[in-house]
Formats: sequence, structure tokens, C-alpha cells
Amino acid sequence: MNNKVTRCVTWLWGALVAAYCATANAQSGDTSSALKIGYVSINFRASSGELIGPLGTTPRDATAVIDSVRTATLVYEHRVSGPWSVVTQIGAPPTLQFKGAGSAAAVGQIGSAKAWFPAVLATYSFIGLETSRPYVGIGANYAFFTQRHASLAYNRAFGGTSSTVGLKSSLGAVAKLGIEIPISNRWMVDIAYSRYWINTTATIVTVTPGIGSIQREAGIKATPEAFGVSLGHRF
Repeated sequence: MNNKVTRCVTWLWGALVAAYCATANAQSGDTSSALKIGYVSINFRASSGELIGPLGTTPRDATAVIDSVRTATLVYEHRVSGPWSVVTQIGAPPTLQFKGAGSAAAVGQIGSAKAWFPAVLATYSFIGLETSRPYVGIGANYAFFTQRHASLAYNRAFGGTSSTVGLKSSLGAVAKLGIEIPISNRWMVDIAYSRYWINTTATIVTVTPGIGSIQREAGIKATPEAFGVSLGHRF
């Protein structure tokens, strides 16, 4: 298993253990759990800094943008006490498409990567309403990237034959607004909006004939906005 995937599973397991311990301290009448499976659209709202590399081989004002994506999500909630819950959420890792911008716009797609950004949040529900349960949450997300590739178009544009790509992991905040709408005693529809804060650095090393390996870097700041609908079961 990929080391970063193993780290993610360990991180999620630790979050679930913490949630269980918190739940164990609450009164049995106040505790419950919910599992929600859904579909989410993510606008990555990402902007990269200028690509930095050796003078003469790296054009000025070469930047990148990221397309919006859609994916499936899984949310697990532990009610701690009263309106408070601990929530762990993760999505199937979408494939991000990086496209050239600025002076690199003509290159088109410059690379791709699968993005993982599991999160743990503390949520507060506004209980007491008969027809819905609005809630707010705040917590942390851990973003990392696998299956990182530079495109053939990127290699050609920079005079290389092949490239290796690195994307630094990121620990950042996440905020969430949502509402649960019951459809039966234990089943509900959940509509939610989440915003993540991700800060990473892309490092691209390109094998260039006659020169050797050339390393270039660009900082990437993203504030993904996720809009999702899920079906949940409380138990």
C-alpha cells in the first residue's frame, strides 16, 4: 500500500478512536451514530504561483489552474452529547487536471494527480426543529496526492523527454454548513457545503537532452468548495 494511503488510514483510524472515546463518556441516551453516502461537486478555486526554475529555460509568468471535479463521499458521525458530534469524512480521490495559465496557457493540460483530503470536524446541530436539523462544523483536513504525472505537452513545451512530479502534503482547516432533512425515523437526506484550505508546492523534475535534469517549482493555494447531497442512516 502507498505510504501516504497508509498514513491516511492511520489518521482516520485515530480520529475514529478519539470519537469512540468521547462517545463512551457521554450518557447512553445522548449518543448515536450516522453513516452518510453521497455525491459532491468540488470547485477547487486554486491559484498557483509563478513557475520558478533556471533562467533561460523557464518562461516568466507560467502558472496553472485546476478544473472542477465530482466524486463520491462517505461521512461517519458520532454524537458526543446533546447537539455536539465528531464527524469524519472522506471522498473517493478525484483526478485533478492541471491546466497551463499565464504564459503557459497554450500548453493546455500540463499534468494530473489524484487528490485525497480526509477531514475530521466538530459539529453543532440546531436540534428541536420538527422538519430539519441544520448544523455547522469546523475542523482539519489532511491533503495529499498520488498518481502524479506531467503531460506529454508539458515535456514538449519545456524541451524534456520525461518528468517526475511531487506535490507536498498539506494540513489545513475545513468548515462546513449543512442541513439534515428526515425522510423516516432513521433515514435522512443531507445537503452540505464544505470549504477546505489547502497549501502545497509542486516540484517538477524534467529530463532535458543536452542539459540534464531541471527542477522547477510552483506554490499552489487552493480553497476548494464542495457542494454535496447524501443519503444517511442513523443507528
